[in-house]
Amino acid sequence: MKTMTRIFILGFAFALAACSNTWTGVGKDLQEMGKKMDPQAKPPETAPAPNSSSNTNTKDVTVTPVK
Repeated sequence: MKTMTRIFILGFAFALAACSNTWTGVGKDLQEMGKKMDPQAKPPETAPAPNSSSNTNTKDVTVTPVK
């Protein structure tokens, strides 16, 4: 039983490590696609934090369902 558990954990760790490169590639592809959609957009590192601005203008929005 312990051997089977160890094999399962080792296989899971190997699969997870193999997928990390794929996820990195997908992230880069999504960033490139975003740049093509809006070339003037700022990367997330340079965007202001949502709570750091002193802008207190808020608007209430009412959503009316359509029947």
